[in-house]
Amino acid sequence: MQQVKISENVNLKGKRRSFVLYLLLGLIAVAGFAFSYWLTVSAGPKEAVRPALAVSSSININKEEASQQAVLQWMKENSSMPERVLAKIYRVAMESVNADLILAICLVESNFNPHVESGRGAVGLMGIMPGVWLEELQAHGIVKEKEDLFTISKNIDAGVYVLENYLGKTDNLKAALSRYAGGDPSYAIRVLQMQRKISLARRSEQRPSLAAVHY
Repeated sequence: MQQVKISENVNLKGKRRSFVLYLLLGLIAVAGFAFSYWLTVSAGPKEAVRPALAVSSSININKEEASQQAVLQWMKENSSMPERVLAKIYRVAMESVNADLILAICLVESNFNPHVESGRGAVGLMGIMPGVWLEELQAHGIVKEKEDLFTISKNIDAGVYVLENYLGKTDNLKAALSRYAGGDPSYAIRVLQMQRKISLARRSEQRPSLAAVHY
């Protein structure tokens, strides 16, 4: 009789262990399912957002490329310089605060020719006067010698410095441009006209040429 009771107790304990084990396994399975479901739901919106962000980035890149090509085409139509030179001028100008203004000055001053030197001694793309500015440009580490003004990046850096210098004194773009050209008021008008033409080319597929400009 005692053996029967012991056997029954053992069986009962075994059943309890089995029940607890099954219960634990069931809880683990439910928890695993719930965790998997949470991961799926959480990942869903993110995956949906990523393509949208990719499309948005692609649209922005395409707009920038279209804008660049439109301006480069306009530059090509209004200058005899090789396309690779114009492309480099464009890239350097884009590093400035107002790229279209810088491009307009380069057009008016040199017709995008980095190697030009005027009868008055104005050098390079933005018509820098070494006799007036060379020492100051050297002091600020912008150029080391006059020959540097014939390089695209150095000349534009120098031109930006000179224009900012005049802007700091006048706080007026037209007045600063006039002083940039030695006091010629018509110079500012021409530069600002070119700036508008370049900005128009950037914003649309219309690429007006210099022949359409009336002074």
